[in-house]
Amino acid sequence: MKDTEKITIGICSPGYVVTDFLTSLLDVARSQKQLGQFISLQGSGVISRLRNQVVATFMEKTTDDWLLQIDTDQRFTVNDFKKLVAAADAKTRPIVSGVVHGGWDVGKPYLEPVPCIFKMGKDSGLYALHDYEPDSIVEVDAAGTGAILVHRSVFERFQKEADQTHQGNKWCYYQDMPLHKEWIGEDLLWCIRAKSFGYKIYAVTGVQMEHQRKQWIGKVQHTDFKRFKDVRLQSEEDLDGNNN
Repeated sequence: MKDTEKITIGICSPGYVVTDFLTSLLDVARSQKQLGQFISLQGSGVISRLRNQVVATFMEKTTDDWLLQIDTDQRFTVNDFKKLVAAADAKTRPIVSGVVHGGWDVGKPYLEPVPCIFKMGKDSGLYALHDYEPDSIVEVDAAGTGAILVHRSVFERFQKEADQTHQGNKWCYYQDMPLHKEWIGEDLLWCIRAKSFGYKIYAVTGVQMEHQRKQWIGKVQHTDFKRFKDVRLQSEEDLDGNNN
């Protein structure tokens, strides 16, 4: 990315953000001269609606070259920002993402950590890419919008391909819908559409985004934790026995 290019940061929130996110964003804002505008929209319900509004505001109200979308329940460091900027290029890499770690409910005591970067399988399904080269730039087929940097020209292409009767230039970016009998979220569907327009998507694996997740805690979690506690106590008794 050229030093003269400007970046807008856009966020969606329910009206509050994680403190660590706010602190990290302030660190970025104080140190990076390439930052242009800041867009913050709050609401509840359909997240794709807010994401569309963020992009529409970026396109209509700013002249910045790039839009960086970050989720507000993460940590985002100055170094993360620099690595994304260094990887981005308007012609060769107009879409770059960090590695956001999601938590999927798989019916186990704890959420399963999953990197939200995906490759398409032979069955046209998207599968999380767990094994990737560390601190490198890898091509992927989809990524979440938790930390994604996109050049303005990509959104202009979405406008060009929009249904002008129903979508226009405000609602043509993100949508949720079923695909191959599976419900596809707005971020992955956006990537599928971007790929269909001929764009490549890259993940910067050196940008590791810690993600705050919430879950219910009950007997299942306590039972599983007791298993680890019993092992720890047994290990401590073994150590005491050896010391005596």
